[in-house]
Amino acid sequence: MPGRSFGVYGGAGGRGQAQWRRADPASTTEERRLPMLMATRGITGKELADDLLQGVSSEQMRAATRLLGAHHDGYWLRRFFEDQELADAAGQPLLDHAGPHPSIDWNAVGLLLLADRPPARKASSSEVAVLEFAASLVGRAPIQLQRVIHAVDDTEFRLLLRALMAAAYGETH
Repeated sequence: MPGRSFGVYGGAGGRGQAQWRRADPASTTEERRLPMLMATRGITGKELADDLLQGVSSEQMRAATRLLGAHHDGYWLRRFFEDQELADAAGQPLLDHAGPHPSIDWNAVGLLLLADRPPARKASSSEVAVLEFAASLVGRAPIQLQRVIHAVDDTEFRLLLRALMAAAYGETH
């Protein structure tokens, strides 16, 4: 069965829009990876999160994905698309392409956080704390709140609180 690859297509006003399209099964992994890299550079972290939330109904998964999209303009979402080392550390891809739209594979994120080679190698302590907090919202990582509180700045703390409220009460609360 052919896979999917991410591509950017010109939209209104010339701004790139992220879309999924069928990949040629004969294309190499590197050829499929290149459009993914280009796609994450043309859209905001919020837009990446919105793309990954199509068809996701769990309030906790929605809140965690939106948190990662809002934090440092989608730092982790971009790494999920671009950084093969993260998938290797988790032992599987961090994005689930099984459905009509890709989504974050939170089980893989949990495995990544348990890996011998944690994602912290290329991330700051606050970036790791945000990823751990997001994974904890969907029950894939235990966190020490004191460590998280000390690792994040005021802006990140507000993002965490907003995500926690959205996970508990829904996005409209």
